[in-house]
Amino acid sequence: MARRLSKALRGKRRWFGLAVEQNLTTRNKVGSILKEITTELDSIKDLRLMDFHHAGSEKLADMIELDSSLKSKFATHGLAIVEVPLECSQKFKELLCDADAISSYGLESLTMSGKIRLVRERLNLPKPMRKR
Repeated sequence: MARRLSKALRGKRRWFGLAVEQNLTTRNKVGSILKEITTELDSIKDLRLMDFHHAGSEKLADMIELDSSLKSKFATHGLAIVEVPLECSQKFKELLCDADAISSYGLESLTMSGKIRLVRERLNLPKPMRKR
């Protein structure tokens, strides 16, 4: 059996919490936009979509009802969490923190962290059930 890489030797990453435009309703549509952004970043490694909740989903509506502060922010937007390699994270942040990002890409950066758990907490997203 192959030895597992130590934590220090594994690739470093940042997790971004994104607002997703209302017309992007499937993972495939968001994935194609992320591939387009990957080519702009000249990244060797692809951006990875982890969590995705489109604007009209029941799960997202339930979360918004629980937290009234989210109602104004996410009433018309979906939410997504994306894994970005550390070396591309600054360029990715610059692309999606712009005021024009939601109109040009359909995505807008809301939060960023080195831990996915923290991004989920900030966006009030539950940890998905593990499939076995």
